[in-house]
Amino acid sequence: MISKVKKPGASKKFLLEIPEEIWASWKNTVPRSISLNKALIKLLEKEGKK
Repeated sequence: MISKVKKPGASKKFLLEIPEEIWASWKNTVPRSISLNKALIKLLEKEGKK
């Protein structure tokens, strides 16, 4: 679940290097109503639960 409350220092920022074809394939699956950042957070949350 995405936290609605942000605390100072509660976020991590990363510069990712992702092959263009992988990035394009993934971003095309994200509905336009959702930001890519939020979609990536949801993906990371899902993977973290495995």
